[in-house]
Amino acid sequence: MEGHSIHSKSAPAVSKRAVIVASWEAAGKPPVDARLLKSILARLQSEFENDESEGPAAIARVLADAGAELRHPEIIEADAEWRQARLESEANESGLELIAAQVMTLASAETFILKLEDLRQQGRDADQRALAHLRTIAAEARRLAESIARGRSSGQAIRVEQAEIAEWLKLWLQTPSLFNDWLELRRRSDEFRARFRGLNHEDSKTQSD
Repeated sequence: MEGHSIHSKSAPAVSKRAVIVASWEAAGKPPVDARLLKSILARLQSEFENDESEGPAAIARVLADAGAELRHPEIIEADAEWRQARLESEANESGLELIAAQVMTLASAETFILKLEDLRQQGRDADQRALAHLRTIAAEARRLAESIARGRSSGQAIRVEQAEIAEWLKLWLQTPSLFNDWLELRRRSDEFRARFRGLNHEDSKTQSD
């Protein structure tokens, strides 16, 4: 028999696609919004043994291929929330401070990256899986920052700040040993000083048009 009621994490992607599309069709083929994505995520986690490899954005892409109408602002926000929740879980498992799971400021991002680098230095001779785990956490933090930077619920100042943080994390992921020197030069640049002079964190509450 080809069908299975419960799938393993290693189940082929086509099986997940089938579950995603079937869930949408069972709901009456509505526009893809945050509520629908949450429902499909729950079904995927149930049927694929808590596998969380497919997020809201990935689900939305599958449904777009099936002809669904997408509500893009809701999808972006749902994906950002999903990444933040996933990052919190990763941070707990790794022992890192929960800074990783929060919307970071420039100051907290620097603290976070310096802690990552400290752990990387300590673990250079350790199990490569542990080092890979640090990179996974950094990559998720970067994607979270990028999601917020692309979103529309935060004010312009916060989106600019999150885009900057994403670049910091990108640099650390590519050349971690150079991060401290690069950051010092970056802060001295005219562009940085002009962009972040008088940054107002209260703007995070502001909704854009």
